[in-house]
Formats: sequence, C-alpha cells, structure tokens
Amino acid sequence: MVLFPWLVAVYLQESAVRVGIAQMTAQLPMLLLILVGGWLGDRVDQRKLLIGLNAAMAFPPLVVCLLFQLDYFSYSLLIVWALVGGTFAAFVQPARDALLNRVAQGEVQRVVTLSVGVQFGVQIIGFGLGSTADILGPESLLLTMAVFMLAASISVSRIPPFEAGQAATSDPPWVAIRAGLQQAWHHDAIRPAIFQSFSVGIFFAGAYMVLLPLMVRDLYGGGSLAMAGTFAANMAGTVLVTALLIRRGPVLRPGRTLLVGAGVSALVLSLLYLDLSQPAFYAVVFLWGCCGGIGMTMSRTIVQEAAPEAFRARVMSVYALGLMGGMPIGSYSIGVAIEYWGAQQAVWLPVIGMLVVLLYLGLRSKLWWVESALPTQTQSS
Repeated sequence: MVLFPWLVAVYLQESAVRVGIAQMTAQLPMLLLILVGGWLGDRVDQRKLLIGLNAAMAFPPLVVCLLFQLDYFSYSLLIVWALVGGTFAAFVQPARDALLNRVAQGEVQRVVTLSVGVQFGVQIIGFGLGSTADILGPESLLLTMAVFMLAASISVSRIPPFEAGQAATSDPPWVAIRAGLQQAWHHDAIRPAIFQSFSVGIFFAGAYMVLLPLMVRDLYGGGSLAMAGTFAANMAGTVLVTALLIRRGPVLRPGRTLLVGAGVSALVLSLLYLDLSQPAFYAVVFLWGCCGGIGMTMSRTIVQEAAPEAFRARVMSVYALGLMGGMPIGSYSIGVAIEYWGAQQAVWLPVIGMLVVLLYLGLRSKLWWVESALPTQTQSS
C-alpha cells in the first residue's frame, strides 16, 4: 500500500491520471473475478485454499525484484504486477471472510472488529517498512513482501482442518454465483450495506488511494516517508476506533452507526480542501481513519451476521465486489478530477457524492433500523 503508489507517483513521477490508472488496474481483477472467488470459497476447504494462495502470492514480488535488478523496470511492469496481485486477491478475500465465521464461534461482531483492528494495526508496521523505500530501495521491500506471504500461509495452516459435513455447493459456477447474488439482493439488511460499501469504493477508496498520495507529493513535497506517515496516520485512527469498539462491547444498531459514521467521515474529508499545515493534514487523515474504522466494522458485521452459512463466501464476495468494484471508478475519477481541478478542489467530488448516497439510504432503505443479533445480556444501543 506504500510501495506501489510510491513507485508510480514518486519513483516514476507519473501524472495524476496515470497514477489513477495504475491503482484502477490493481482493482479491476477484483471486479471481474471476485464472484468466482466466492463460488470457489463455498465449494472447497477455505483453509486449504488460503494456504495455497498465500504461498503463491510470494512469487510475484520475487519476479518484480529480479526484473528490477536486471534494470527492466517500467510503468508497464507495474501494471502487470497489479493485475496478478489483484487476481490472487479476488480468490483470497471471500475465502478469508467466510473462514472468519468459523473462527468467531458465535461472536461475529467482536471478531470482525478484532480482525479489522489487527489487520490495520499490522499494516502500520508495513507502512514503517514502506517508508524506507527512499533509503533502501524497493528490492529489499519486495523480498520482505515475499517472506510475509509465506508466513501468512504458515499461519493459516494452524487453523483446524475443515470438518466433515460442512461441505458447500456443488452447483455449476454460474448457478451458484446467481444464487449468491439473489441472497444478497433480496435481503433488506445486506443489500443497502453492500450499496453503501460500493459508494465507499467509489468516493472514499479512490480518495484514499489516489488523492492522499498526490497531496503528499504535490502539496507537501513528500516521498515514501511522508506517504507512509499519511497512510499510517489513517490506519492509526482505524485501530484506535476498533480498540474502543472492542472495549465498549457489541453495538445493537450497526446500520444506524454505519450511516452516522459515514456522514461524519465525509465532513472530515472536506477539511482537506483547506490550506493545512502538514501536521494538520496528518491530523485530518487520522480523524478520517477513525470514521473509516466505524464504517468498515459495522458494514462487515451486518453482512457477516445476515449471510446464510451455505452462501457465506458468495455473499461476502458480493460485499467485496461492492467495495472493490467501486474502486476502479473512484481511482480513475479522482485522478482525472485532480488533473483538471487540482487536489484540494477535487476533495468535493467524494464528499458530495457520499453525502448524497447516505441521504438516499437513510430515507429509502431499512439500514437505519438494522439490529445486530446479540445475546440479551450483551445488547447496548
């Protein structure tokens, strides 16, 4: 998350449009293959699938590192790397999300919150490693990526094996995928949560992946260290909020919390329009991360709890499609907006867009009234 935008925006000094295209390319395989990944995740042992995929994901950074050593490094190579990595991710994410329910043992909201906190907390360490790109060069970081992917494969192997009798669908892919889409579309809680997630992919993820790196480069003259610090500040906000949510206990009305949190998030993002000092910029990014932690945890909780077990990987793949499917649109749109309006003026595109979506969901869906399936003694509003 640091190395790739650093290579495009700082190392190769590409334009805002080409940065947006590169980030869009990394997300396109998710758009095209995520539903197939959901079908596969419901059909095979998710544990075995993740062991193999994580091990395979160690090879692309090794290949890029070798080509870098041979002085064969270009924008085209980054595009190929992005396509390969995105293809792997399309099969990893649904299986991982479905496997989470087995690990949760009935405490879905708590484990979703914990997993989000741990994921983003560890990514801060990754940002620390990524910040050394200016000093150590990308080769060391590419090798480190490969080592961590192998470690991930070993980690998944420690999960208990798939139990007999929990087998999934044997339907043909197109039949099983259609059934998963129908489950998501006809559910009053899942459908608006996925639509909100799609809007986050368009408006917030595009701003995160394109707007923030270009602001660091163009407004503050920063390199990999400043870029890593920006992402780390955002993640620190997410980790703080998830820690507070775990300490507080389960939220009874995740839909209401999701809508309010996303609205506040849009208002916080609008502050980037101002002429901020670099510390103030980091502070706004941190607050935006706090809001993102609320939204990500609540939306995943709603979908995880509502998805039937036999359809869980497929429904989670639809959820991921909502988020990841919106990212290519958002990345390209914000890149074009920055190219023609400038980074600060382009902030209004995601802000206004998200507020319109939230107003629609609040008035026309049942998301505001969605409640979490909690034991009576643990319920809190």
